[in-house]
Amino acid sequence: MRNALLFVLLSTLAVHAEIEVTLELGTPVANLQLARDAVRAKRKAGEKGHATIWVEGGTYLQREVVTFDAQDSDLTIRGVNEATIQFIGAPVVTGFTKHEGSIVKADVSALIKKGAKYRQVLSDGERMILARWPNFDAKNPLYGGWAFLDAIPKAVIEQHQWKQEGYLKEQDVRTWAHPEDVEIDIFAQYGWWNFIEPVQTIDTASRKLTLAKKCSYDLHPHNRFHFQNALEELDAPGEWYLDPRTSTLYVWPTKEKSDVRLVTLDSFIKLNADAKNISIEKLSFTGCNATAVTMTNTKNCRVAGCTFVNIGGFTGSAIGISGGNDNAAISNDISYTGSNGISLSGGDRITLTACNNRAHNNHIHHFGVFNKNACGVGATGCGITISHNLIHDGPRMAVQMSGNNIIVEYNHMHHVMLETQDGGAIYTGGRDWISSRGSVWRYNRIHDIIGVGQEADGLKHPWFSFGLYPDDNTGGVDMIGNLVYRCEWTPIHMHNSRDCIVENNIFAFGNKFQFDLHGWTKDQHYWIDHGPTMVKGWESVKDQPAWKGMRGMELDPRKAFREDGTMMSGDVVQRNIMYSNTPGVKYGDLRNVSPKWNTIDYNLAWNGGHPVMTGLNAVGKDMGEPILVEDFSKVEAGKTPKGWGFNHQPNKAVKLIAVDGALAVDCAKGEDTKNTHSVFHSPDMPIKQGSAYRVKLRVKTTEPSGRVGLALASFENGKGYWQGASKSVAVTNEWQEAEVTGRMPKEGEAQFKDWMKTFWLRVDAHDEKGRILIDDVRVTEAEPMNEWQSWQEAGWDRNSIVADPLFVDASEDDFRLKPESPAITKLGFKPLPIDEMGLVKDEWR
Repeated sequence: MRNALLFVLLSTLAVHAEIEVTLELGTPVANLQLARDAVRAKRKAGEKGHATIWVEGGTYLQREVVTFDAQDSDLTIRGVNEATIQFIGAPVVTGFTKHEGSIVKADVSALIKKGAKYRQVLSDGERMILARWPNFDAKNPLYGGWAFLDAIPKAVIEQHQWKQEGYLKEQDVRTWAHPEDVEIDIFAQYGWWNFIEPVQTIDTASRKLTLAKKCSYDLHPHNRFHFQNALEELDAPGEWYLDPRTSTLYVWPTKEKSDVRLVTLDSFIKLNADAKNISIEKLSFTGCNATAVTMTNTKNCRVAGCTFVNIGGFTGSAIGISGGNDNAAISNDISYTGSNGISLSGGDRITLTACNNRAHNNHIHHFGVFNKNACGVGATGCGITISHNLIHDGPRMAVQMSGNNIIVEYNHMHHVMLETQDGGAIYTGGRDWISSRGSVWRYNRIHDIIGVGQEADGLKHPWFSFGLYPDDNTGGVDMIGNLVYRCEWTPIHMHNSRDCIVENNIFAFGNKFQFDLHGWTKDQHYWIDHGPTMVKGWESVKDQPAWKGMRGMELDPRKAFREDGTMMSGDVVQRNIMYSNTPGVKYGDLRNVSPKWNTIDYNLAWNGGHPVMTGLNAVGKDMGEPILVEDFSKVEAGKTPKGWGFNHQPNKAVKLIAVDGALAVDCAKGEDTKNTHSVFHSPDMPIKQGSAYRVKLRVKTTEPSGRVGLALASFENGKGYWQGASKSVAVTNEWQEAEVTGRMPKEGEAQFKDWMKTFWLRVDAHDEKGRILIDDVRVTEAEPMNEWQSWQEAGWDRNSIVADPLFVDASEDDFRLKPESPAITKLGFKPLPIDEMGLVKDEWR
């Protein structure tokens, strides 16, 4: 039977095995290192050909990494049949005695190395919780069990060390016998991801926390955290603590008898440079502190059909492929990794030489247990493929990549961004100008992208997350045929991307809008921060023959800004379906982007029969006499004109008064974090439903430069607030004309409220010093345009249509198109291969 099975398997693999070794418990070849050495001995004795190590069923405790080098090439390590085979890097802890209460302890000095850190204990195969405050909340594992930093006292804020100090709330002040052991796990500053840092001290009187070293990001009030690794915090079932001074392991078991193991192994298998044609198949790995299986500069090696669970610490993945070429992770089941599921790198970006490393058909889930910047698959380099994977339940991105000619296709990704914000299912950036040009994201199914924000009143979720995220000047990526829906912010967020093609996608059920293009201007910090890096990146490849045909690379970054001050260029968004059914949700959102340099057209827009909202409020010519004229010439100097007043006054010293025949407001920064600057309003004016208005005025600042916001707004105390689109105006110390337009909602529209009887001009003075002056205010009714007409008038979507795309049943996530869909018949949209997205049959077998 064995010979028949062997013949079938090796025929499938197209190899000819002439050397066989069996790895089995209770035999002279009882571990992987002995099996490797047995193969080496056979080859040394003259046996030739492909070798196979057959692994029989059983649990194999592994204490040291096993390495395979060039001499071990042409080797398959494979589990026998479907037997249960587990390699485990965690020896059993025995000799437990009672400590106090339900806590037991054991001497583990024989298992550990002095000075090494251990951060994982398994109980019956599951990770236990390192003793912590506040306790882990099993009923709310992601969003419960956190403390939050307190506000910084005003008296010390000037001397505050943001990266090393924070203030605790009274109930979170802790004392420990060994504070030098204690760590803080904190989502610092923006909450993009977490940091685990050593604690130095807590001053119980001032409640000041000081870290032993600087964190990479600032520690802000409201950042969530927990303390860990203190015996005093071992106060709940399932927790543990290891005293490094006495080598004593303390455990609070979850049941009377359990298999407790301390994870001591770093990695299981390392395939080193120049190893070739090694295949690891149908094995299971549990419990290690680094990456379980690594390949470094190997050729045609793979890990296929294996299971990885509870693998890796803060930096540990299941599979790591670095350099070499034609290596692969295929059809593996990967879960509960400390960091990434799979990490891929390789290739030469300067010459665009591909490595052809790939991750194919893997099920990757519940990754990033310790590292919340982890992704399902991470890729850096050139010529990498990520295909047909199912990736879900992760703290941040499903795929994070940086490089060139990276293909991400036919994957199914959902329920990621569960613990962080400002990220997406697929992410890349372009701060070096050359990333990630030549790459393609196609035919991926992406949905339920969540996001978490940290606010003064607690965690907010869902929050600021996207499906596709070409960030920070990403260049030259083709995004074709993707199905992206139910993303908290938008299915695609193009942050100053350039030279990208977005075509034949379905973007649906974005909570804010269905797509956006948010560009940079020459006055923003982005170019100042990243411009030198972009120039360096461009110069590194501009003369390389392989880069000559790369789209958009003929432009020197120093010449990237257009005459209007914008930078975002070369993006084409066409022949997509933008779908919503929620009144008021916007079609798209544009900031600092020009139709002269970018194209949005031939798309289908639909919002369930409700008006398509764009946030643009163009109006036609003026109608009749102005309804408000204010030149302030008759207002007594130092007085506030009748009807004008503050929406927000930063402090009592701030004035809104007539000065030299104009209206002046003092600029200042207030203490209210939600209303930081001076905001004032005009007199009330009556609303006519659906009517449009044009406001013209003159404006200047007493400073060399400044910024104001202009908008139309309505408010009724106790009932609500409405505001139209705000226009930001850059001002100088010279008078200049400014204009803002808007249309009032009407009955039947999502924004309409029956309390809206009057409106007023809102003016935001965003600066912290000086004065903003306005004069010659005129408000006139104008011919109205709806927001879709305004959008087209601005130069966007002039050949697009508003129509029901005729999905089979979008309410049940069935986005197949009916044959008569206008997207197909009028725009040439090609139906997506939805059934091919995600896992496929195990082809490697």
